[in-house]
Amino acid sequence: MFFQPSSLSALGAITLLVHSSTCLAGHARHPHHPRHNHLAVVDRRQTLGMTKVSTGELNMLQSEMTTFRGWMDAWFDSTVTADPGAAVAQLKEEFQAYDSWITAWLDATMGTGAPAPAPIFTSVPLPASQHASIAPSSAETTAPAALVTLSTSSVITPIVTAPSVPASSPAAPQSNPPNPSTSAAAEPSTSAATTSAAPVASTAPGRSGSGGSGGSFNAQSSSNVAVYYGQSGATGEVSLSQMCSDSNADIIILAFLTTFFGAGGYPSVNFGAACGGNTPQMLSKGASGLLSCPQMAKDIATCQGNGKKVLLSLGGAEAVTAFSSTSQAQQFATQLWNLFGAGTGEDSGLRPFGDVMIDGFDIDNEDHSTAYYSDFVTALRSAMDQDKTRTYYISAAPQCPRPDASIPLDAMQKMDFVFVQFYNNGNCNVGQPGFLDSFKAWSSDLAANGAGPKLYIGAPGCPACAGSGYLDPNTMKSVVNSAKSAAMSNFGGVMLWDGPEAVQNTAGGSDYLQVVKSSLT
Repeated sequence: MFFQPSSLSALGAITLLVHSSTCLAGHARHPHHPRHNHLAVVDRRQTLGMTKVSTGELNMLQSEMTTFRGWMDAWFDSTVTADPGAAVAQLKEEFQAYDSWITAWLDATMGTGAPAPAPIFTSVPLPASQHASIAPSSAETTAPAALVTLSTSSVITPIVTAPSVPASSPAAPQSNPPNPSTSAAAEPSTSAATTSAAPVASTAPGRSGSGGSGGSFNAQSSSNVAVYYGQSGATGEVSLSQMCSDSNADIIILAFLTTFFGAGGYPSVNFGAACGGNTPQMLSKGASGLLSCPQMAKDIATCQGNGKKVLLSLGGAEAVTAFSSTSQAQQFATQLWNLFGAGTGEDSGLRPFGDVMIDGFDIDNEDHSTAYYSDFVTALRSAMDQDKTRTYYISAAPQCPRPDASIPLDAMQKMDFVFVQFYNNGNCNVGQPGFLDSFKAWSSDLAANGAGPKLYIGAPGCPACAGSGYLDPNTMKSVVNSAKSAAMSNFGGVMLWDGPEAVQNTAGGSDYLQVVKSSLT
């Protein structure tokens, strides 16, 4: 990428340029969309005498810009004070500090001889309940707290520039090459991303009681709507808690856990800018791929309190998700249970969501290796059954061509939900001549050994959410009605990639999520 030294306001335009010049594909970069190379744009910038910036430096800048945006959103959300003057003063102070950091970064990057920016420690937005008044932090060199990540970049997953259109859904046509699997969408967060982030405390005694679900959820319903969350461009506009306040969504799937066996022998997660930084326990174990996500944990608890089920998706394009043996698959199931479920075999400081537990796992294996996945699902189910206080779920997101190349049928038959991607796959896409036959065949396959899991129609939530398969609201209603008329007893509902994009897609008057939900009920 090419930049000229510029003001802070100009950097906002730079960020938009970066957004518009990169298109990431897929379910955490699933190869649903080809990456667009805007060579003409680059050539034009070269002719203007702009300075070339390395990819690493660009990633660092984009990460900080995205995080600063989230910090600003959180600041406005959390600031409740009777003294507007103090609030404005704090905001001005934070902006000036950030402007100074940007100037130092540009000086260092452009080779002017200035030293690189020093680590900046700062105040963070306080919850509204703590605001008697707003006063500057005792750390006078204030700036958004997320900036401390610059001094610890070796242990924080780099964030690649966000897409200008949503990064599409789980798994793409198997003929397409996968794109790199890192994330980009931002979620406003009231927590700072620092290397000393503390785990979230349970709101109830004992881990088994934390994150308990309120409201109602019927896993056997034929009118549920599942949505993925965390990787599209609209994520920054629709927070996780907002997503879970939508009565039209029943299951929220967080994307993604991208590497099974990463640094220190622990998995790696990537939720874009929704969280970041490591706890001291993560650092001491060398588990740099694990992240501390206190705001996401808080939102997950909110989701569960609203009767939503929150699953963690395992995989994504370019994810490292293969097993070499039965024992390895079983050990990984135990590790997941300890890190995200009710297991107690790991230090609580290693848990990305602290004492908040998710409601299950979604398997989005895309490496075309099905070996030992059935063993993994069996072991995961066995671990879940140890907790008698609540129900946990397992799902998968195969593509509509049968059989799926990465998730074995016998493993899916042991699951609760299967979100088949009826898009980006030609004749079995929703709205295509082969859809209904494919839908019926999937229903039969999943129920071959008994009731089996609930079958969901996977569809794009917006025109740009997939390379092919998006349907206008009226046509989508027709497709859902055809599936309902087929009277398949294991029909569960619809899955959309993704939730925030569907909420913002208001073609036809209602948002797409509402259109889909109303067609099911």
